[in-house]
Amino acid sequence: MKKRSQLVIPVFIPHEGCPYRCAFCNQSKITGTHVRSDQEMVHEAIQTYLDALDSNNLPEKREVAFYGGSFTGLTVERQSNLFDAVIPWIKTGHIDSIRVSTHSLLVDDINISFLKDNFVQVVELGIQSTNNDVLSAVGRPCGFTTVQGAVKSIRKRNLTLGLQLMPGLPKDDESTFLQSVKDVIGLRPDFVRIYPTLVIRNTTLFKMYNTGEYLPWSLDRMLQLVKAAMIEFEKADIPVIRVGLHSDPSMLENLVDGPYHPSFRYLVDSLIARDKMVSMIERLKNIPPELTFIVPSNKVSLYLGHKKSNIDKIKKIFGINNIFLQQTGNQEDLKLVA
Repeated sequence: MKKRSQLVIPVFIPHEGCPYRCAFCNQSKITGTHVRSDQEMVHEAIQTYLDALDSNNLPEKREVAFYGGSFTGLTVERQSNLFDAVIPWIKTGHIDSIRVSTHSLLVDDINISFLKDNFVQVVELGIQSTNNDVLSAVGRPCGFTTVQGAVKSIRKRNLTLGLQLMPGLPKDDESTFLQSVKDVIGLRPDFVRIYPTLVIRNTTLFKMYNTGEYLPWSLDRMLQLVKAAMIEFEKADIPVIRVGLHSDPSMLENLVDGPYHPSFRYLVDSLIARDKMVSMIERLKNIPPELTFIVPSNKVSLYLGHKKSNIDKIKKIFGINNIFLQQTGNQEDLKLVA
């Protein structure tokens, strides 16, 4: 059995530490967590996840992550209380480190040093956009220079940096978001998350939606934009570790509108795979009525597309009668056999 590379144990602290309520945000509805996490709840979460592991096949890295709030905006006493619930597990070797998410406005050298001293190895910043008009429209007063300063503080202590983006916010469009992508690439994060904007009940964005002030993006439009963003991140060798919100029952119950799909990442990766196939065919001098692609066995579904949509689309574009996918476990790249 292949060993899992990482286990992340999530502990949610909805809105804690954050002085703002951005238009798109309702962490209690998204996560389904309505109570304040205490030390006992942290212990229970860790124990539950560890009990479910195969002791003979433990993940190489085991991490506790505090999500849903702005961790460095908490009082030092509250931060210490949460750290104290995890550190004993670190000292016994059951947990390796801690990850937190926070707001760029609440980052400086002092609080990042405090995180480092308490076994935090990963800090994620939800920057959403680098465009001031977009940020103003959602009540998030945080310019790009502030983000740059926060990144500098995090890098100074040699912590792993993750950045989060949200395409489709009010006043956002394709060019604006791709500029945000370019700006983020310039910051050289260790990884990125992309969360397409959704309308969640009991948010300011929900009110804007009801009055017609905000129109959610279609799924197709968002897929194309996220595809373009992921191609840019791949060129820059920056991994995108998450695309789209997790399909939590509470989130689904409170989802009103927007480009949601339970397999959003798969759909994007499949579009990228289709583009690769199309590009190879376009380079042929003469296109035969039948084509065979040799594909990695673990990526067959990506090249087929959802309900074989990639195959059907390519056949229609080029007037091809049949396209065959031949599986192989000996390569990572796509090959065309004309």
